[in-house]
Amino acid sequence: MNIKHNVNAPAVSGSRSIVRRFVAVATMGALMLGVASASADGGGGKGSFTLTTIAGVGDGYTGKLDVKGDGKFTVKDEGDKLVFLSNVADGELNMKDGRQKHTVGDDSKLGLKKGQKVKLVIEKSKLTFPEAGKEASGSAPGKLHMLGKASDVTVKYTVKEDGGKYVIKSASFDVDYTKHVADGKKVCLMLVCVKPVVTISITNGVVEAKK
Repeated sequence: MNIKHNVNAPAVSGSRSIVRRFVAVATMGALMLGVASASADGGGGKGSFTLTTIAGVGDGYTGKLDVKGDGKFTVKDEGDKLVFLSNVADGELNMKDGRQKHTVGDDSKLGLKKGQKVKLVIEKSKLTFPEAGKEASGSAPGKLHMLGKASDVTVKYTVKEDGGKYVIKSASFDVDYTKHVADGKKVCLMLVCVKPVVTISITNGVVEAKK
C-alpha cells in the first residue's frame, strides 16, 4: 500500500506542476496579447456632434424647416491617420422633430438603416498638433465614408493640448449627402426637400493620439 502510494505520489505531484506551469504560461500569453493589442490600437477618444441643414419647397427652400440631430462618435489612432466613427443607424444619431425613422431608421430616405456607419478619416500629417498646454487652429482635408461611397471634406478645427490629450474646442465640416445616396438626388417628402449641404459640428471631444 505504501509502496503504491510512494510510486504514484511523484507522478501526481508532477502532473499538478505541469498544470500549474501551463496555466501560468497561458495567463502570461493572454496578458501579453492584451498589451500587444492595446499598443496596436495606439490611442482613441470620443465626443459628440450636431448635424444641421434645412428643408423646404423649391430651390429657395420656401417655408424653411430646420433639420437637426445630435450624435456621438469614437476616435481611433491608426498610425498615420485618425479615424472618427459613428454608428449612426444603431443609436448614435438622434434626430429632432420626429425625423428619426426618415433619417436613420427602417424608413430612411438616405438608406441609413441598421448596421450603417459614418466614418471620417484624416491624415495626421495634415493636422497641426499643439504643444503642451497650448492651442492650435487650422483646416485639414478628410475623407467621409458613408453608404459605400467616399467624398472629400475640409475640416476646420481648434484643438488644445491638455495632459497628453487633445481637447477639440471646435471642429466642423460640410458634406453633400447626395454624393452618397444611390440615385444622387435630394431627399424629398412630397414637395418638401432636404438641402444637400449638411454641416457637422463637434460640440465636445477628446483625442488621444501620437503626433
